Amino acid sequence: MNFIRYRTPVPAFNPGSLLDELDRLFEAGFPAFNRAPVAGAFPIDVYQDKDSVTIRAEVPGFRKEDIIVSVADDALTITGRATTNAGKDTPKNETTFERAIALPEDLNYDKITAAYENGVLTVTLPKREEVKPKTVAVEVK
Repeated sequence: MNFIRYRTPVPAFNPGSLLDELDRLFEAGFPAFNRAPVAGAFPIDVYQDKDSVTIRAEVPGFRKEDIIVSVADDALTITGRATTNAGKDTPKNETTFERAIALPEDLNYDKITAAYENGVLTVTLPKREEVKPKTVAVEVK
């Protein structure tokens, strides 16, 4: 019986693939600097306590004038559009984003507040009074 030694070819290192991967990671982490529109690519955190629901969205690289927050049909929509122009000979670069977040029905939409500071948008949605948990003291005999 004869044995035939089999060797698998070793793939050659391609430095271009590493650069492509680094570009992808950078664009995912900093959506404001992408060359193409981004839909829903920015991270958010949602917190809930007995009085309100708080949504924190990281949207660095935008001014507060570039961000629109709206509520319709039990959904909060965060939209942004920024235009940058590096110089008179370079074309304008427009970056957009949009993300919709489903909301519970027990919120008071008339008292929503939003603040934007250091690239973080914080939206506070207070709950209606009738749905807030109430504590009732019970006398133990």
